[in-house]
Amino acid sequence: MFNFIRETRAVRGGLHSVVLEIPADTYKTFYNDLSEENAQYILTEYLRYRQDDARVSDIKIEHDKYANIVKIYANLHYLENEKTVQIPFTDNI
Repeated sequence: MFNFIRETRAVRGGLHSVVLEIPADTYKTFYNDLSEENAQYILTEYLRYRQDDARVSDIKIEHDKYANIVKIYANLHYLENEKTVQIPFTDNI
């Protein structure tokens, strides 16, 4: 699934944000519903895949029906957190 994700990042006022865009058909191959739990799992695994040690907050998910894309929004925190222990990535998403 990670080969189909488009990532956009921004920094405003020291707060990092990320948007992951996944084709809806690809998302539906793995998940039946849009839920924040699914979004958190995808985002966590994606960051692990990218070896990114950010802490995630404020996760939101939506389906853009016109573009047929699932979008996952989140804030990423890098300051004042300890390095995240990276668990070896398994490509079963």
